Amino acid sequence: MALTLAMSVVFTACSPKTETPETPGETPGTETPAETPSEPSAEPSGTLKVGITEASGNFNPLYYSSSYDGYVVDLVFQGLATLNFEGDEYEPVVAKDWVISEDGKTITFNLREDVVFSDGTPLTANDVVFTYKVMADPSYSGRYGTMVKDLAGYEAYSAGETEEFEGVVAEDDYTVTFNFAEGKRTNFANTTMSIMPEAYYGTDFAYKNTAGVEALSAEPVGSGPYKLDTYSEAQFIFLTRNENYVGEGYMIKEILLQFVDQSTDIVQLMNGEVDLLAGVIEPSKIKEARDGGYSINEYPRSGYGYINFNTEAGPTSEVAVRQALTYAFDTEAFVNSYYKDPDTGLVLATTQNHPFSQVSWVMSDELVDSLIDYSYDIEKAKSILDEAGWVPGADGIRAKGGKLLELNIAAMPEHDILATLIPMWEKSWGEELGVKLNVSYLEFNTILDYVIYDSDANVDKWSVFFLATSITSADPDSIYTEFHSNDVGAGKDNTARYKNPEVDRLLDEARAIMDPEEAKPLYAEVVKILNEEMPKVVVYANTYFDLYNSKVKDLKTSSLYGWVKAVKDAKIEE
Repeated sequence: MALTLAMSVVFTACSPKTETPETPGETPGTETPAETPSEPSAEPSGTLKVGITEASGNFNPLYYSSSYDGYVVDLVFQGLATLNFEGDEYEPVVAKDWVISEDGKTITFNLREDVVFSDGTPLTANDVVFTYKVMADPSYSGRYGTMVKDLAGYEAYSAGETEEFEGVVAEDDYTVTFNFAEGKRTNFANTTMSIMPEAYYGTDFAYKNTAGVEALSAEPVGSGPYKLDTYSEAQFIFLTRNENYVGEGYMIKEILLQFVDQSTDIVQLMNGEVDLLAGVIEPSKIKEARDGGYSINEYPRSGYGYINFNTEAGPTSEVAVRQALTYAFDTEAFVNSYYKDPDTGLVLATTQNHPFSQVSWVMSDELVDSLIDYSYDIEKAKSILDEAGWVPGADGIRAKGGKLLELNIAAMPEHDILATLIPMWEKSWGEELGVKLNVSYLEFNTILDYVIYDSDANVDKWSVFFLATSITSADPDSIYTEFHSNDVGAGKDNTARYKNPEVDRLLDEARAIMDPEEAKPLYAEVVKILNEEMPKVVVYANTYFDLYNSKVKDLKTSSLYGWVKAVKDAKIEE
C-alpha cells in the first residue's frame, strides 16, 4: 500500500545460461542443409499476470494516489524523459533531445514527430502545454501542483489573475519550452509529467474549471506501450499492447493485474494464477519462492512502511506526545520478528529514525549517528508525557486539562502487518503508557479519502494511520511535498498536516542549489528537525524481492527501476 517512488541491485535465479550448439559435422561428397535459427517473434506475445492487492480505479495521471493505480498510469502514459536503470540520468522518451540554458531557467525539448496517442491522435507540444496548464489552474485539486509551482508566471496564473501561462510554451508543433522563475536543481524533474491528449481530456476544460479533466479517470488515453482494456473493481485490470505505440521494447502483449489476498498471494504465484509478485517483503514467501525455483530480484527498497501522526488535531499535535509514542513503539522488535529470513536467520529490513529513502544521497553514517535514537524505552515515554502534563487518572488513562489522551487509529482490515502492529500498540501505548486507543477498520480507499482526497473535512477523525510509500528518486527533494506546509490540504501529499516554517525555508533553499554537495547541509538540518518533531515514524525500511515465474525473462529491476519500467526489456517464454 502506498500513497502515490539507488542503485544496488542483486539478481538471483535469473535467465538460464544459453549454450551454442556445435555445428553438425559434414560427410565428404554430401551437403548439410543450412539450418535457419529461429528468430524471436517481432510481434508482442504472451501475458504477464501481476498480483496486486489494491487499486481505486483512478487512472488519471494528474489525480491518482495509489501506487497500484500508478502501475496503469505508467504503462499507459509517457513523459518527455525518464530516469535510467541506475536512477542517476534521464533518458529521452517522447523528447528526442533537449537544451538547458546556462542559468538553468529554460529547458527546450525537441519532440519526436511519430508519437501518437492510443486513439491515433498525434502527440504535439500543445498536449504538453495542456497537461501543465491543468496542474497550474486555480481550480486544480490534485497532488502534483509542486511540478508547476516553480514555473514562470505560475503565481499569477494559479491565482486567477491572467489566462496567459508563460511557464510552458509551444514554440511549434514539436518544440516546447519550459520557463522557470529560477534556476533550480529540481527543474528538470518537473518536466517529466505524463503527457495527456488535449483532444480527449480537454473537451470540457476551461480556465478555472478542471472538473472535466478530473472526471476522466476510468478510461485513460495515453501514448505509452499499453492501453486499458478492462477494469473490474476489486478483481482485475487488463491491459493490451497499444498498436499505435512507436517506441522500442515492450514485447509482452498483455498485462493482467490480478487482485490477490496478502495471505494467499504466494499460493497464487505457485499455482500459476499470477506470474509476478513485485516488492514482496515477507521472508516466509521469499523462502517458498526460493525453494520452488522461482526467479528472484533483490534490491534495497527506496521507500518504507510508516505511520503518520496527525500534527494538526488532537493529542498528536503535540511534539511531546509524538516523541513519547515513538519511544513506546518497539519498531526493532517488529522488524526482527516480521522480517527474519527463516533460511539464513538474517533480518531483511532495518529501522530508521528519519523519513528519507535508504538510497538518498543526503544520508550518511555520520548524520544517522547524530540523530535522536528512539529505541524502545517505555520509562522515557512515560517521563515525557508526565513532563508535558499528561498524567494518569484513576482508570490509568492519561489526561490533561480534562481531555483524555485518546488516539483514533485508522487501520485496514485483514492486513498482515497491522494485525501485528495493533496488538503491539494496545500493549505498549494502551496498557503500559496509559493511552486510550480507538481502532477503526476502514477500507483502503476510505483511508485515502480520510488522509488525502477529503482530508480537510476529516482532520478531526484520525490520529494515526499506517501506509507504505515508494520514493522515486535518490534526490532528497523527493520528500518535499510530504513535509512542506504548502502541501497541507485536501488532495495533497502532506498527510501528517505538518507545518514548520524553518523546514519550509530549508526545503525551498535546498532545491535551488544545483550542486548536491552544497545542498546536503540544508537537507541534513531538515533531517534533524523531523527527527526531533517526529510527524512520521518509519516502521521498517526493507529489502524488496520481486518473485516471478521462470518463463518471465530479462525482468531487471532495481531500487529506482520497478517492474513497470523493466517490462520494456522483458519477455514471456512459454
